[in-house]
Amino acid sequence: MTSPTEISARYDLTNGIFNAIATRYDRTNTLVSIGLNRFWQHKLIRQVQKVSHQKVLDLACGTGTLTRRLGKLVGAQVTGLDPSDSMLRKAAGRTPYRPNIVFQKGYAELLPFSDKSFQVITISYGIRNFADRDASFSQTLRVLEPGGKLFILEFSLKANAGAGMALQRFYIGRVLPLLGWLSTGKKDAYYYLRDSIASFPTPQTICRELEEAGFVQVAYTRLFPGVVVLFTGKKTGHDVL
Repeated sequence: MTSPTEISARYDLTNGIFNAIATRYDRTNTLVSIGLNRFWQHKLIRQVQKVSHQKVLDLACGTGTLTRRLGKLVGAQVTGLDPSDSMLRKAAGRTPYRPNIVFQKGYAELLPFSDKSFQVITISYGIRNFADRDASFSQTLRVLEPGGKLFILEFSLKANAGAGMALQRFYIGRVLPLLGWLSTGKKDAYYYLRDSIASFPTPQTICRELEEAGFVQVAYTRLFPGVVVLFTGKKTGHDVL
């Protein structure tokens, strides 16, 4: 069982942080990622397009930026799930005429869906906020159809030294919190982002946790410029391709 991290315990993760920044969340994400967030999500969506995706769950959907993009895929019925009321209101307000997209409140540790409900589950920068990754991964596996796929985008710094990594760590440690604070006026939210990225486990650790939860064909790929990782995993059983 994965206990809540010391970093999570230091901050208000009862949605206080996320409710406070909901109105400026998307703009700030674009700012602090230097516009790369859309590129990273595009890489994830390209992978989703390669598998059956009629029933998609966007877990920890926030304001629904990825949810809306997934909803543009032909034949996709997309559910966005998040525990933050403010984030969900923002998401629903930006998606008023999309009958194939619904938003719902809920937590990754106890998903409010029946077994085998989805063919694809996506998580975009959400697993750092899970209080219990083991429970969340088990729940994710439960609600996937046999052969279903999991796609996770998450920040993950490389462990090696060098000028490139020093620059990445300087940006995450100093520049990112400053830009987030200036954009939203909420200092704690982006200090939390900094600290949660710095303390996040290695990709190998996350892959091992996914395998222990029961996923197969678990893999990860670093996306340019190396600070974000795309994880993939599959539920065993008849392939949905």
